[in-house]
Amino acid sequence: MSTPHLPPSDLPAPVTDLFAAIAEALDVPLPSTERDDERAASKLLDRRVTYVRHFLESLASHPHVSIHRDAADLRAHVADTPVTYTTWETQKAEAAALDSRAAVTG
Repeated sequence: MSTPHLPPSDLPAPVTDLFAAIAEALDVPLPSTERDDERAASKLLDRRVTYVRHFLESLASHPHVSIHRDAADLRAHVADTPVTYTTWETQKAEAAALDSRAAVTG
């Protein structure tokens, strides 16, 4: 059986919004090189992956549920599980600031 070609632009807006919410939930920034930050990032990603997996299982089991509400619920979960560790980008910026200060005072 062949599956018809369906470009994303043909999907209803609530479906693409749901896909975007899933991508946002799984977009966890890289942690700093500190072991505690690496553990925290791993724990956060695990929590979000588990939530998304259960969320998708529930959606598949209850197809009558509003996708609008589901995308909002998913985004609310992400807001309730924020990044609490130092990210790689923050670590880089802090190191660059220290280097700049050292160059000025050195």
